[in-house]
Amino acid sequence: MHNKLLILLSAFLAAPLFAGFVAADTAADERPNVVFMLSDNLGYGDLGSYGGGAVRGAPTPRLDEFANQGLRFTNFNVEAECTPSRSALMTGRYAIRSGTTRAVPVPGIPQGLAPWEYTMAEMFRDAGYDTAMFGKWHIGASEGRFPTDQGFDIWWGFPNSTDVASFPHAIGFEEGLLPSFPFYEGTAESGAKPAGEYNLEARPLVDETITERAISYIRERAGDDKPFFLYLPFSLVHHPSLPHPDFDGITGNGRFADAMVEHDHRVGQVLDALQAAGLDENTLVVYASDNGPDRAEFPHVGDTGPFRGYLGTVHEGSIRTPMILRWRGKVTPGKVSNEIVSIHDFMPSFAALAHAELPDDRAYDGVNQLPFFTGETQRSARESVLFFHDDTLIAVKWKQFKIYLREEGVERTNATYRDLWAPRVYNTMIDPKESHDIAHQSYLWTLAPLLQEVMPFVYSVNNFGLIQPGADKRSDAQVNIPFFKPELLERSLNKLKKQAAMGS
Repeated sequence: MHNKLLILLSAFLAAPLFAGFVAADTAADERPNVVFMLSDNLGYGDLGSYGGGAVRGAPTPRLDEFANQGLRFTNFNVEAECTPSRSALMTGRYAIRSGTTRAVPVPGIPQGLAPWEYTMAEMFRDAGYDTAMFGKWHIGASEGRFPTDQGFDIWWGFPNSTDVASFPHAIGFEEGLLPSFPFYEGTAESGAKPAGEYNLEARPLVDETITERAISYIRERAGDDKPFFLYLPFSLVHHPSLPHPDFDGITGNGRFADAMVEHDHRVGQVLDALQAAGLDENTLVVYASDNGPDRAEFPHVGDTGPFRGYLGTVHEGSIRTPMILRWRGKVTPGKVSNEIVSIHDFMPSFAALAHAELPDDRAYDGVNQLPFFTGETQRSARESVLFFHDDTLIAVKWKQFKIYLREEGVERTNATYRDLWAPRVYNTMIDPKESHDIAHQSYLWTLAPLLQEVMPFVYSVNNFGLIQPGADKRSDAQVNIPFFKPELLERSLNKLKKQAAMGS
């Protein structure tokens, strides 16, 4: 058996590790603007177009209309928490490569994206785009790691998570124990400077400010021949999900429902601004969520739809979220796809869109999906995604199968894990709650594609290393991280065969 595994791995070594991207077939002066709106902790089942909305007492008419105008994805995959997902979006790389597998807890700590990471904003800027961001960063809260340090021409927002707004109001909180949690504002030239305190008084007004600044930016771009990239990571519906006073009580179904209605309205305002400025025809607009909702016992949380798990796990309820893409005249409106797409794919896809080249001194995990988005091809450029927690590989999704190498807690965040004696296999197409292990039912063959998807990543880590959290120098990168051992898989395979032979 060991020899067979070695032969299998050798075959994979001969294959290319990453698919290259194809340049978009458009003239440089016709390149579209890109607006990316990211919700915070919004679950798969929260929008009306995904089975929620009015059914849950929080109608989302603008987002539902937007879904009818674009391509709606039902198998869009993210990472398990806010910081890893946002890192993956900006870099096109698994967060484990970037040292961003955990949230940046408080301001001033040298964690987040390393200064030499190449971000989506830097790619757009280098390709001749103007770049702007309004909202939550959460992948760096110290000098050298703010959005204005990593490709954005202008930024207003906050570097940490929204829950910091409630810290000063907590029982027993001592003034001076932690640094303040400010909003920031600045430009790439001047740098980001504190611009007010983020607290519970400011919390309900955040998304109004994000939207107002976005609308002003869009108006300024009207008539400008230079394309732009506008990134809008909203604060809603992350707890504390306090809606704007204009929306407080509007549904009669509690503050989370009110916050959902406000969020829908804010997205609609941005879409209206694009139309009013005459820019919506040549603007690619993406709406997505960074991860699923928080654990069930939290107040004011979203809905995972048919899926199991919450924020902090790698079950589908955490890593499968809404994603809608609209590009008028290029993307078929009203279409729904269950093809596997990942948040990592936007970086190479947008590079193709912008006619940009990505640095070749690092590994990328995203693939160019532009031909799939525009209908040139009918299938996604990927058929698998790897899922990590911290520095541990937990599971691999391949086609309709989800293969777990480790077991995790489900109904809480920051799940703990233990190695499984034998891998577990779920068919998420017919078992979305991942509750019926089919590994012993003649599904041992799924371990072969698991190896096919995992081993190129392992070898690329050996080639390029992993960035340590908080690293300031490229020489700080680690290599040969033993988070996956073929001999452990062989042991598990033998165990499964014994179980199958015994009829267990």
